[in-house]
Amino acid sequence: MKLLLIQPPLRDFYRTSIRTQPIGLAYLASSLQSNGYEVEILDGQTEKKKSIPMPPELSYLKKFYPFYDQSPFKLYTGFYHFGMGWGDIRKEIEKSGADVFGVSSSFTPYHGEALEVARIIKEWDEKKIVVMGGSHVSCDPEGVLKSPFVDYAILGEGEYRLSFLIHRLKNGKQDEIGLIDGIGFKQNGEICINRLRSFIPDIDSIPLPERNLLNPDRYRINKKRSTMIITSRGCPHGCAYCSAHLVMGSSYRVRSPENILREMVECYKKYGIKAFDIEDDNFTFDLERAKRLMELIIETFGERKIELSAMNGISFASLDGELLSLMKKAGFHTLNLSFVSTDLSTKKRMKRPQPVTEFDPILKEAKKVGLNVVAYAILGMPGQTIEEMVGTLVYLMGKRILIGPSVYYPTPGTPLFKRCKEDGVLPSNISQWRSSAFPIETKEFDRIDLATLLRLARMINFTKGKIDKGELEEGMTWSELLQEFKDTSEVKDGISAWIDLLRILFEERSFSSLRINSEREFSIQKEVTSKMVLDYFFERAWGKPVLRSRND
Repeated sequence: MKLLLIQPPLRDFYRTSIRTQPIGLAYLASSLQSNGYEVEILDGQTEKKKSIPMPPELSYLKKFYPFYDQSPFKLYTGFYHFGMGWGDIRKEIEKSGADVFGVSSSFTPYHGEALEVARIIKEWDEKKIVVMGGSHVSCDPEGVLKSPFVDYAILGEGEYRLSFLIHRLKNGKQDEIGLIDGIGFKQNGEICINRLRSFIPDIDSIPLPERNLLNPDRYRINKKRSTMIITSRGCPHGCAYCSAHLVMGSSYRVRSPENILREMVECYKKYGIKAFDIEDDNFTFDLERAKRLMELIIETFGERKIELSAMNGISFASLDGELLSLMKKAGFHTLNLSFVSTDLSTKKRMKRPQPVTEFDPILKEAKKVGLNVVAYAILGMPGQTIEEMVGTLVYLMGKRILIGPSVYYPTPGTPLFKRCKEDGVLPSNISQWRSSAFPIETKEFDRIDLATLLRLARMINFTKGKIDKGELEEGMTWSELLQEFKDTSEVKDGISAWIDLLRILFEERSFSSLRINSEREFSIQKEVTSKMVLDYFFERAWGKPVLRSRND
């Protein structure tokens, strides 16, 4: 019995291409191979990018995203199909010779793309078996199995469940499928879900991901071959907005540093991989284990010989100076920290009770060892106010960090999703449940407010970048910058038009786009802006210094 595991393409305004490696499918492939099955992986998220019409349910975003904007504070410039076209995917499916197709559905807003892959399979041959897994499936298995194109759903960790399912199907023992938890299926027209109850206790026992089935040149960070590394599973925090515990459980389970290092050495020697992105939700939760891993990496590869990152974010509450020093020596250049908000009540509601007072000492230690910092702030959660979100941006503006603004999106099965539903603020179409769609509006804020906050974060980061390059002086206030801009000669081309854009923003409290015509002439046009957000921001921030973003 042969299997083809598929990562579908996606459709959105943007894609973070360096984080598209289907490492979960590589784990599944390895487990299936160890059980004697032939497996291939089809990664539909190639580097191809095709402009497509914005779907009707997202048409309200046109006023926020002027696609011809050349401004450095622009949001998005088009809606795209990222990856293989549907026709090419069908060709690969037909020539695969597979009996079973495993389709990944990791994020709810992109479930439509996963269903389209399933539809293509069934349209070609309705007797082929389609199994779907991934985060979205664990959060809404009933909804997934309502599709006539999906036969089975795998919840939680799929390494053992998928092999169990395939073995029963191969041997005609479908009646035994109900013996294991975490599998959804259809029986006599009814949807049956064996609820998720168990997780793999010893994750060192899981075979390493089968990277032979992936093209190593497809995945790069700073032009180096890269891969994702998962060093632990399970999250004990249960944050109100996060579905991690629904997929991997609440029990924190770790791989030994030695086991992790063995995988990294294999990647380095066998595939020439020199950049590793640690994907864990809680990589540093066990502080001593994290230190031991960094020490082993330094002993094995040498200081700063490989590149390390943790782009998914690290809790600043589980760090200390010793670990940061080791991380720098091991190959980290940047710390991606989960900051969320300056408001303690919001953190408590979200079950992240980390006082801001714990953040500054970590920034001090990061500066000492030369680590740059990106702080992830969440905007647009129910219960947040404009004052709180602006306050978070103002606070981070005055730190030597880069702001990572993340607009909240509702995830099925989480407490915050339930609240959105109860409050009647949940959009009807799941395609709208994405950050780029500004999905949630409440009595406290609307989409114009969120778009303005997102532009503000980009404006602050842009200014920090100018300070990093020495084009602006660190510590200047917005009022001082305005005075300096007034003394600047009139801008005649788009290269320095950012000065005019900032001047308009400061004086008229409005963001503008920068347009260019067929004769390469620039013009500035005002865009939809929340005056309330800008008034509050400049009231709080006008006389405060802006610091650069880098420590190196």
